[in-house]
Parts: sequence; C-alpha cells; structure tokens
Amino acid sequence: MKKLKKNNYILNEGYDAKIIFSGGNQSKIYFKNSKLIDFSFCSGALLLGHRSKIFLKCLKDLTKNKISPLSSPNSTAVLFSKLLKKIFPHFSKFIFCTTGSEAVLKALRIARAISNEDLIISVTGSWHGSNDKTLFSTNKKMASVPLSGGLSKFDQKNIKFIPYNNLKESKKILDKYKSKIGAIIIEPIQGGLPLKNIKTYLKFLKNYSKKNKKILIFDEIITGLRCDGKSVQNLYHVEPDISLFGKSFGGGMPIGVIGISKKIENLLKNKNVYLGGTFSGNSISTYFGYATTKFIIKNKKKIFEDLENKSKYFYNKVSNYIGENNFKVQIFRFKSMLRIIFSDKIIENRIQRDFFERKNKKKMENFRNYLFEKKIYYPKNGIIFISTQHKYKDLDLSIKFFNLGLKKFFR
Repeated sequence: MKKLKKNNYILNEGYDAKIIFSGGNQSKIYFKNSKLIDFSFCSGALLLGHRSKIFLKCLKDLTKNKISPLSSPNSTAVLFSKLLKKIFPHFSKFIFCTTGSEAVLKALRIARAISNEDLIISVTGSWHGSNDKTLFSTNKKMASVPLSGGLSKFDQKNIKFIPYNNLKESKKILDKYKSKIGAIIIEPIQGGLPLKNIKTYLKFLKNYSKKNKKILIFDEIITGLRCDGKSVQNLYHVEPDISLFGKSFGGGMPIGVIGISKKIENLLKNKNVYLGGTFSGNSISTYFGYATTKFIIKNKKKIFEDLENKSKYFYNKVSNYIGENNFKVQIFRFKSMLRIIFSDKIIENRIQRDFFERKNKKKMENFRNYLFEKKIYYPKNGIIFISTQHKYKDLDLSIKFFNLGLKKFFR
C-alpha cells in the first residue's frame, strides 16, 4: 500500500484523509472499487453489521409511520426508555443524548452539581470520547497530559488518574484527593483488553465510592448491549450510580444514554442541571434504538451464541498460530471484542501496553497496511469487532492474512 502524507489533524480511525470509505453492506466496507472485510463496524456501533435487516426495516418505517425529527418529548423516546428499564432495572431514569461523548459530558455535569466538587478521577486507559473534560492521558508521574490542542487549564487541573487494575496505588491516590472528588469514571472493559482481576477492581471502586459517598460512573458506550444483551455491570454484578451507553444501542444512528440510579435522581431534584439538546432524544435515533434493541433482546440467544462462536473461532485460530510460531505478540478477547498486542510481555493495563508496543510502531503500521492491501480493514484503534454479518469464509480469509502478516512482520 502506498504511503500517504499525514495531516496535522486527527480523523476518526482513518489511515489518512485520502482514504475515504463510501459505504458498506453486511460484513464489507467500500473503498473506491474495492470491498474490504470490516473489523470496525462504525467503531463497534454496528453489532448486526452494515445494513442489517432491522436497519433497513427502520428506514422504511420512517416513511410508513411518518416519523420526523423531533426535539420535543416524543413517543419513541418513551418506548425506548421503558425497554431500557427492563434491561437495567436498577436505573430509575434514562437521559438521551446526541452522542456518547455528550453523555459523558452531561454525566460529569450531573456529578459535579450533586457533589459541588470539580475534581474528576479517571482510570488510566479509559476512553471517553472527544470530550474536553476527559481528553487527557498521563505521563510517567501520573500527571495529566492533554491529548489535543485547545483544552483548558481548568479541565487539565481538575482531572486526576488512578492506575487501571492496581488497587494499592488507586486507593492511595483516591485517599489523597478524597475531599475534592466530584466523580470517579471508568470504562470497565477497555480497548486495551487485558482482563486480569477486572471484577475485583470494579468491586473495589464500587465499595470505595459507597463508603466515601462518591459518585461512580461506568462508561459502557462500547460494551452496553454487546455484552450478551446487557452490560459488564450485569455480568460482574457491580452497579454504579451512573452508567453511560451508546453505539450498539443506536441501531446505526448516533445516540448516547445516561442511566441514573434512584439515589442520583432524588439528589438531582433540587439542582438546576441543564440536560437538553436539539437532537437529544430525537425521534429518529430513539426509534432505531428501540426497534434494534428490541430485536436483539428478542433474538439474543441466537445472536450472542453466533457472536461468541465466531469470536472464539477467530481468537483460537490466531492465538494457536502465535503460540506455534513463538511470535512476540498476543491476542486478547472479551465477548466479540478482540485486540492483538504487539508484545509478549505480561500486560495488565494500557500504560504497560503502550510502553512495550512503542518499539514496534513501524511494524504495526506495516501490518495494518498489509491487511489493507489484502482487502481487510483492521482499524487504527486496534479493536477488532466481530459482527453477526461475518461469514466463516470472511473469518477464514482474514485469519489467513492476519497470520501471514504476523509471520511477515513479527517473526
């Protein structure tokens, strides 16, 4: 693949501004006159693949049922709220947002209004979208470092980090800032994917938050619904005060959802917190969300068995090949999300992953380009999503070139 000139600005998952996709269907994404096997599916939003039957039905329904964009309270938003309540009965209210990033922003606004504190504690490795409040990472001293130009000093000052999966250091930092904490936010299953002790860590955060009366937020924008029709909090039986959902719940339309507990709802009653927006809870996104989510829940046994079988198949084939050839790489899986880590070191969090992968950045880029040439779209963020639209012949062809690519660049 010809190397293209880089821009100074960052595009969503793009290889370069010159690589512009034109559409997709089932398991394929279209680039010029080529069809590539997709492993992004709109950054994980399309659990059922491109142009699924329910997606196409929703498009027809827009005309048939005279559904028009409404920023006012509407019946589809009410229907969707009732369906979400059945999936997550421990939340008393759902607030719709235009995107996942907006959901993060408004959730933090809620937490700060209730706590009267500005400090946000974020867990390293979590990704909370294109949001000025959380668009920071850490340096070696765990100090906040901006990931973009244009961020305010106030936001940089008022976000601190605790290390993912490190109970001792996390407690030390939490105790240090305990009196100033407005909220603790974590992406329970991160794009980095090593899963060691995650249940224990989530329970630690829950217990700490409850004991010290702090607001705990789970960002399940990716894992919501993808986790067997529910979420990580259902799987591990850890209930946060606020949860954030999106992606798969939108059925192919942009959406963000904030679930709040009864306790949070009661604390909000005397607070003047603005949560509106023109397209927040709009009738089109909520209709697609309602219809798609209802379809997935109704057929969840079939859908998630299929996703589990295909994901396990891909994982086992690549993992076995890595082991047989002693490549210095490893592959991780959570449900239908996978990631190849280009190091054989023990990895417990994203900081370690980034450190050990640093020396392989050029090889990783060459590996992606190789797959692109073979008509496989391996997204730049490294997260591999399996969809119900993947056929086994798609997986077999992909496995072949994933393995050949690993042999070519990481032997």
